[in-house]
Amino acid sequence: MAVKVFLPVGVCSCSVSGFLKRVYEAVRKYRDVVEYSEDLANSKTAKDIGVSWQGVLVGSRYIEGNVSTAELENAIQEELAKSGDK
Repeated sequence: MAVKVFLPVGVCSCSVSGFLKRVYEAVRKYRDVVEYSEDLANSKTAKDIGVSWQGVLVGSRYIEGNVSTAELENAIQEELAKSGDK
């Protein structure tokens, strides 16, 4: 299952470090089944999904903004349950 992070363009990396830390905490628990990648919020893929600033695409579910670790873990579990992977 794919987890893709969309990062804002033109901001200091220090401003997204907390966001990325939460994402890494959630993803590392599922590293055997998650394919992690990052992209910019102004990429074609981001525009197709409707990214406006920053967010995370977990499987087919997009979550915009400063998502919590718990919210990401729940989204990963829900998407895994849909696909039958655990």
